[in-house]
Amino acid sequence: MSSGHQSYLIVGAGAFGASTALHLRQSNPSASVTLLDRTPFPCPAAAAHDLNKIIRADYDDIFYMKLALEALEHWRNDPIYKPYYHESGALFAEDTGMGRKCIENYKTLGGEFAAEIITPEDARACFDGIFRDANWTDVKEAYYNPQSGWGEAERALRRVIEAAVDQGVIYTVATVSTISINQKGTCTGIRTEDGRELSADHTILCTGARTAKLLADSAPDREELQVGGRMVAAAAVMGAVRLTPKQIDKFRNVPVFFNCMDHTHGETIPPTPDGLLKFISELSFTRMVYHEQLKKTISIPPDPISQNTWSQDIPLGLKQEVRRVMKHMYGMEAEGLEVETYRMCWDAVTPNQDWVISPHPNCKNLYIATAGSFHSWKFLPTLGAYVVKMLQGKLDQEKASRWAWDRGSDGAAFAVFMPTRDLKDIPGYSELADAS
Repeated sequence: MSSGHQSYLIVGAGAFGASTALHLRQSNPSASVTLLDRTPFPCPAAAAHDLNKIIRADYDDIFYMKLALEALEHWRNDPIYKPYYHESGALFAEDTGMGRKCIENYKTLGGEFAAEIITPEDARACFDGIFRDANWTDVKEAYYNPQSGWGEAERALRRVIEAAVDQGVIYTVATVSTISINQKGTCTGIRTEDGRELSADHTILCTGARTAKLLADSAPDREELQVGGRMVAAAAVMGAVRLTPKQIDKFRNVPVFFNCMDHTHGETIPPTPDGLLKFISELSFTRMVYHEQLKKTISIPPDPISQNTWSQDIPLGLKQEVRRVMKHMYGMEAEGLEVETYRMCWDAVTPNQDWVISPHPNCKNLYIATAGSFHSWKFLPTLGAYVVKMLQGKLDQEKASRWAWDRGSDGAAFAVFMPTRDLKDIPGYSELADAS
């Protein structure tokens, strides 16, 4: 990447795109940087656009723990991020040894940490007893870190884009039809659905769950450009309960809670400032459809915006999963709570949940920065710095190899979210598809 008057077109204004736009302008003020998405920012269909997201450094993979600790410093101290961070603590009910591995990693990295192993009995008694009726079946021990928490996702994402625009980034509203590739095989920008051609020296796809379809639409006859098995579009379902003022008081001081046991595989995050209490089912799913031009089946998010954003437009089977998670997380405390709205949150997931931050090896001036694999949002303050280093050819060897377009699939950064089923097989989806 030259330090001269280079132009950059970033497609997708979620966590990767927004962070990249900000860091690009900060590192190269003379560059022309355009950030593009389908709607005014922040785009409600982006995985990063949400009520709230979990912020933690609790990884059994020490690679991501180190990166998360760096991001946490920004959440705690940087004026862009600090207003949206809530250090509520995080509690994990699990049987994989993840908690003990996290403590081992913290010790290896040095520095102070407060994470600890506690008994299920202790967990039931803590936090004013709010988890006493949770489903603790087969849980032998729990892991608690008071230094983890959550962030106000939509507000933080909006602030990052505002900061980027304040520093000279051009935000453009357009729906991308295809990327533009000249006769030499070089990417020159993108075409929009309304017929515009946007050109740039460098085009960076931060397109998440829509990456495979975009590349298939752009060059279906070029197998070497396609995603293949490198990532897959997948969704997790979540639901939100609107609490009364009295209920807000009851849930205000709870930690983030993961129940990682097979009977639950769910998460809940403390209520937002306006009283929305969120629950997540970790059992993700694809939506495999046949791509006529590519002549292959790939996973593509649904077209209706209501099946990408908060709505009631999800299958009955997924609504039941959210209610099951809610009951397993809070037991009797969940009685009387009604889910107001649901969401299928679509992301791109790699086989080992490592991101992709890489030049496309088969298309000059095209770069990929995506595949958050359901665990990238917490890195909003730092993702763009890694992308800029990639563009400069300065990404260190470990990161470059782990985030390469072509790489192995060993390890697992967040394996629980790997999709194991398809949307068409979920009860109630056929009726939903017919209605759409």
